[in-house]
Amino acid sequence: MSEIASVQFAAIDEVLLLLSEARERAEGAAKTITDSGGQAHLAEVLERVDKELLALHRRLMDETLFHVPASEKPVEQLALDAA
Repeated sequence: MSEIASVQFAAIDEVLLLLSEARERAEGAAKTITDSGGQAHLAEVLERVDKELLALHRRLMDETLFHVPASEKPVEQLALDAA
């Protein structure tokens, strides 16, 4: 791996770490609010934010670390039956 690629992936790792830390804080805040008998809507919005941060984390990983160039993607994908 080239030095440039190494620097680029280090930057991506830093963002992934920040997203993970934000998720932990949102989850902890939601639990604190729930455990202290706080307003339910506050805990609910924090839980929603946690899920959205998870989606961002996954998207960043999928589109960077696990990216497959269009030229290498299979032309046709198999469809799975939901049996």
